[in-house]
Amino acid sequence: MKRLVRKLIKVSPQRKVENKKNLIFVGLWNPQKEYKKTRHNIGADCLFNFSEKNEINLKTHKSGKFQIGTYETEEYKLDLVIPMVSMNNSGEAIKEYSKNKNINYENMVVVHDDIDLGFGRLRLKIGSSDGGHNGIKSINNIISSTEYFRLRIGVGRPPSGTDPADYVLSRFSSEEIEEVKFLLEDATDIVKVFPKDKEMAIKQASERRIIDVV
Repeated sequence: MKRLVRKLIKVSPQRKVENKKNLIFVGLWNPQKEYKKTRHNIGADCLFNFSEKNEINLKTHKSGKFQIGTYETEEYKLDLVIPMVSMNNSGEAIKEYSKNKNINYENMVVVHDDIDLGFGRLRLKIGSSDGGHNGIKSINNIISSTEYFRLRIGVGRPPSGTDPADYVLSRFSSEEIEEVKFLLEDATDIVKVFPKDKEMAIKQASERRIIDVV
């Protein structure tokens, strides 16, 4: 009589391979109280909105140059970086954040205001000139590259005779404020989509509806 012999194979538990994408979102602003809710600060306001919705605790780095919070899923880890230096020195915050890190700047998205983009419009693209934006200029100088993504939030052109520097430091009009809420929501959605599908995020930004504010 033949015996049926079962060969027992010991299966070792598989190690979970960590292959998460590491992404960085940087929100530009002037952190001084007098500039709160100005056009120039809408980049940081977008990330504050994202952190609030996702219960992310932003903590000030020991250097004092930026705040940081982390949003993590099974697929990716996203660092939110809020510079705590003036807009014109934004690059210094990125320099401090980047210490002892091997950063692929193509996985970085800088969120900022743009006066060359109509109010209420969004654009997401990689690599372009600073367009006169001093925060972007500072970052480009520090990292010696323009090969990172920028989520541009349109705040509109200044009225005739108004200095652009004064315009970006002004607050939104009462007619614009309601639309700003929707604009920030849409920009926040793009932050959520980008880690999963960059092309979809780019498309979503370009198709953002335009609202005429009277």
